[in-house]
Amino acid sequence: MSTSLLSDPRFVGAVHELAERQERPGDAVMADAAACLAEMETSQQRVGRAIWARWATYLYSRAYRLTVDEEALARIRDLGRTHPLVFLPSHRSNLDGYVMASLLYKHGFPGNFTLGGKNMAFWPIGPLGRRSGVIWIRRSFRDDDVYKLTLRHYLGHLVRQGHDLEWYIEGGRTRTGKLLPPTLGLFTYLADAVEDHGVQGVHVIPTSIVYDELPEVEEMTTESHGAVKPPEGLPWLLRFARQQRGDYGNVQVNFGEPIDLAEALAANGSDPVDKAARRLARHKVAIEVCARINRATPATAPSLLTLALLGVEDRALTFQQVQDVLRPVLRYVIARDIPADDGARRLTTQDGVRETLATLVTHGVVDRYDGGTETVFGIGAEQALVAGFYRNISIHWFLDRAIAELALLHVADEPGDDVVESAWDEAFRLRDLLKFDFFFADREQSRADLTAEIELIEPGWREHGREHLGEIGPAMVRSGALMAPRILRSFIETHLVVADRLQALGEWPTEPGAIADDCLGLGTQYLRQRRITSRDAISLHLFSPAVKLCANYGLLDGPELVRRRREHAAYLHALQRRLGAAGDLAHASIEQALAFS
Repeated sequence: MSTSLLSDPRFVGAVHELAERQERPGDAVMADAAACLAEMETSQQRVGRAIWARWATYLYSRAYRLTVDEEALARIRDLGRTHPLVFLPSHRSNLDGYVMASLLYKHGFPGNFTLGGKNMAFWPIGPLGRRSGVIWIRRSFRDDDVYKLTLRHYLGHLVRQGHDLEWYIEGGRTRTGKLLPPTLGLFTYLADAVEDHGVQGVHVIPTSIVYDELPEVEEMTTESHGAVKPPEGLPWLLRFARQQRGDYGNVQVNFGEPIDLAEALAANGSDPVDKAARRLARHKVAIEVCARINRATPATAPSLLTLALLGVEDRALTFQQVQDVLRPVLRYVIARDIPADDGARRLTTQDGVRETLATLVTHGVVDRYDGGTETVFGIGAEQALVAGFYRNISIHWFLDRAIAELALLHVADEPGDDVVESAWDEAFRLRDLLKFDFFFADREQSRADLTAEIELIEPGWREHGREHLGEIGPAMVRSGALMAPRILRSFIETHLVVADRLQALGEWPTEPGAIADDCLGLGTQYLRQRRITSRDAISLHLFSPAVKLCANYGLLDGPELVRRRREHAAYLHALQRRLGAAGDLAHASIEQALAFS
């Protein structure tokens, strides 16, 4: 396969164009490109693929039961008979690639070419992967133009030949449980191949992989506090394989609606001449892929139960009280018709709650105390990050509700001349604040979604006017499922820590990477002082999008830094106070739920 690419006139021409830009001999650059291609080259050997699939099945099946949407899988298999497919899964575990390899092999899919980090190419995984379609690529190649050119053309070569592809659109594993923003490098290479070489019919398959529980979560969350990730190698593999034992529930694979890449790029204004339009189109399509992954991700029992328990902070509850605080969350899931798996649906029964609690206790996510007259359950301070990981798997389903609550509390405090428009302005300001943390629909769809959320809280709110604003708080308490403190507190408090750190710098500019460790220390100080209350806000992986937002706002350098940093921090402190008010309402709602327990 590499021989045919090395003789492809398009590739040869591109290499010589690069040689001219670099002012190097064409033969020398071609030799470098051939060496890069040798690093990437892989094959689909029947025996190699069978061994890989058997190893993959062995690895995950000792801990999980695999469930999949069979009807969706059959439709995708039919689509793949006539079109190249590009699977873009979510990435929550090192098991993800093995789950996909086993699943697609068992269901008769042709071998796809999977891009994996070269750090995982150690013996025996590396050689076996090369015989089963794994393309081992460097973890970083930003400054290597020859490598980038070679990889771009190799991907284009594969799709032109009709091969299926697979990689993680997030780039790396999430350490927070929620889907990460898309990494556009490989996606851009694919889009370039589709547009520049007229490859038609390539369909992107948004793919959601969700685990009830993961033994590696505790290790990942420690990295959020600055722990160094252990290096991959044979000892790591043996340790990882030993972890995959016991009952960790289900691993679910679901598929979003496929996207015809050429049609989607054209619909989003991609222009072969206008580079800015091309970049924007690729970004929009990648965001849509992520949105479809989220829509294919169901609420799970551990996710809903940790959501409910994190809402009572450090309080321990009896079994009956656990059911009482969970009930409003389940009512909301039903009212919104949120997709839920079998385990989540069983939470409406005592046995379902008892089983989910038992597994969370077994794996150290929930603490059980039997030393008094009643058994009580709770999430301790040291378990907050792990519990937050599971909560965040379903967090996207509750995001609009949380924003709607804060927008309503804003208009209750600052109604403005037009109550409705004031609510929209605040909602969209919040959406902009969180644009690097979450994926949002376009403004028109967001407005419709937020309207539906507010109607659930207070039907007919548009007609009530200013005199009815005092009823917003009681309406939220009556709704019984306040989400803003549960969903947004950690993210807003993370943004607040970053904003305060920048404000302390005064007029001094800074680089994005220079303040992360400082924020980790400042956040820990704030938590000890109770200036923030969310333990999972102290995370390097949450600071990153907050810093990115500040860069986007021009708060890392530029004119009038003192004023603009002060204004940004002031807004976040106002948001924190509003979250405190929402927390008081949530506390009243919880007390109401527990009153008869």
